[in-house]
Amino acid sequence: MLRTPSAEPPPPHALPASDPIHEVAARLEAISVAGDRWLRGYGRSKVRADQLYPAALPLIPPGETVLDLGCGIGLLGLLLEARGLHNDTLGIEWDPAKAQFGQRLANGNVRTRIVCGDLFQVPWPPCTVVAVLDVLHYLPAERQRDLLFRIGAHLPVGGRLLLRAMDSQSRGMAILTRFAEWVAVGCRWNLAPGVHWRPLADLRADLAAAGFRLLAVPGTPGSMAGNQLLLCEKTVGTGHEPDASA
Repeated sequence: MLRTPSAEPPPPHALPASDPIHEVAARLEAISVAGDRWLRGYGRSKVRADQLYPAALPLIPPGETVLDLGCGIGLLGLLLEARGLHNDTLGIEWDPAKAQFGQRLANGNVRTRIVCGDLFQVPWPPCTVVAVLDVLHYLPAERQRDLLFRIGAHLPVGGRLLLRAMDSQSRGMAILTRFAEWVAVGCRWNLAPGVHWRPLADLRADLAAAGFRLLAVPGTPGSMAGNQLLLCEKTVGTGHEPDASA
């Protein structure tokens, strides 16, 4: 069973003196637009304003290998690279425009790689951290469960899952966040057939069944109100192995 979050979550890993957010924002400023003006503007705004990254970076230990599923333009991997604590990141993104822009940003750096493809089809390399950030709601409920079980089967015991998801029961500013997602899908900014938010309690139950325990539930205030960042640790084998052809 998924445990209640500890009153004293594990200590975060301190960032070095350099500011990775500033470094990645500067890289976005410097890159040639080449028809990607909207993606550059999106990246600059997101890396500066989204409180996800200051919350998530300290939760990824130095030296761990990261798999970023639905990585967009690869901001997480670029920030980990700029942090300079020896993390290798493979991002998988199914939107060709975002993947190609992210590859240009990475500029051949061996620590940050982006592959364009379906996250269920692209082979997953061994890793110790999986990130699923603002992605799960693009999948129907059963597909969400399949993904969580596959992650649980893939990670070693002690591996971490960083999952940011919207609680369908949230009100207030969360309603505006959900509306923005509907607009993003409707105008094809996000290439998904629809959105499928679920109660956070259901996601927690799926995580428990997939062999995870909850370490912390830090808030992610700011521009994406209503989202929750879950830090989960793999503890036991999953209840079933997902279909490898999924």
